[in-house]
Amino acid sequence: MSVERECIYCGHVKEAAAFSHEHIWPDALGGDHLPDFWQTDDVCRSCNSMSGVFVDGAFIKSFPVTEERADDALSYLSPDQPTGALPLHYLGVVQNVRPKDGEVIDFWVTIGANVLHIRKEEEDTWNAYAGGDPRRSSKKSKAGRVIVSLTSAEPYWVWTSLRSVLQHFPKAKRFVTNLELPANATKFQELDPSDTQQADDLRIVREFEGLRERGEHIHNQVAIAPRADGRFLAKVALAVGYQLFGYDFTATDYAKELRKGFREADPMKRPQLKIYGSGYLRGVNLGPVGDQLRWPGGWQLAILHLSEKLALVATAPTGRVMCIQITDDVSLLDRLGSEYRVGVCWVTVPPAQTAVGPMAYPEYLAHMIGAIQVPSLTALEALRGDPSMLPKSGLEDTG
Repeated sequence: MSVERECIYCGHVKEAAAFSHEHIWPDALGGDHLPDFWQTDDVCRSCNSMSGVFVDGAFIKSFPVTEERADDALSYLSPDQPTGALPLHYLGVVQNVRPKDGEVIDFWVTIGANVLHIRKEEEDTWNAYAGGDPRRSSKKSKAGRVIVSLTSAEPYWVWTSLRSVLQHFPKAKRFVTNLELPANATKFQELDPSDTQQADDLRIVREFEGLRERGEHIHNQVAIAPRADGRFLAKVALAVGYQLFGYDFTATDYAKELRKGFREADPMKRPQLKIYGSGYLRGVNLGPVGDQLRWPGGWQLAILHLSEKLALVATAPTGRVMCIQITDDVSLLDRLGSEYRVGVCWVTVPPAQTAVGPMAYPEYLAHMIGAIQVPSLTALEALRGDPSMLPKSGLEDTG
């Protein structure tokens, strides 16, 4: 007889075979490096799939968060040899160079290269996703074509930019316009003018080069989904509450509101729910204080017991702070371990592919202001270098 249990995201009771492994904090933001507390097997496959595309995906692929992912990533590159990769900066959908009907061009940049991603035009649902429908990127037949124009001749940056593109577009067809490739190259190709499609892509490249030669701007359009962060935070708070209190938490009225917030697709209806917090776009920017407390290139996650409420506070790489209430149920709060009375935190650093924690939140704060040394944080700091020590790209003196 198969064992049945309740999915924490939808609340439905299903057979064990219907469940899958879920990263509460997404892989793309360093969730894979966090300890078991941030992972669960009590989410059904349907909710896991929906969350990955429409909840986590909408937040991760939003324009501001693509920039967060690239912030301070340079600090984790080795200056001695090009072994790392950088997240690409998304600049939007190009408006003044047009591909063939039914396609659009996304413009991405990294140190050492300009990158054009030519893909199918999407329906409005995906306009606020950098790169369009994330499901296409996992299928070779739908992942589109990527054209790389190197902007640096420095071998270090040539290698790093190509590796970065390969990591970002693993399934797409990839071309390089201004690098002679070896005959046995498989990861990248040169554009072939005898191929009809590639000939049109060459036309696109020449139009871009013409804009630069004439000193004209490339006009891009970026769409932002203003409430994608709220749905994402509701999901995380729901899962964290379950990790701390089990099904007693998911049965509470507030947890049911979080569940509605996670599942409600209409962004105009979600603000009507009784969920308390402040999302990324409406979050707190602490200025110089935030600069001192943020972790360069990393996400800091803290569970704090404040005024008879339990909250999740997430600090992004740039120092922007977002938070959400997990619960205010006194009977649940009384069950918390003493460590949560002062706060518990974790730091995950995707560019370094590592994370530390849990640790007492006051210890983190004391370390960041230089009052004490926390060994795990000191070791994490040792992975961070000085970007000025990296090889010069040749672009430093350009406008």
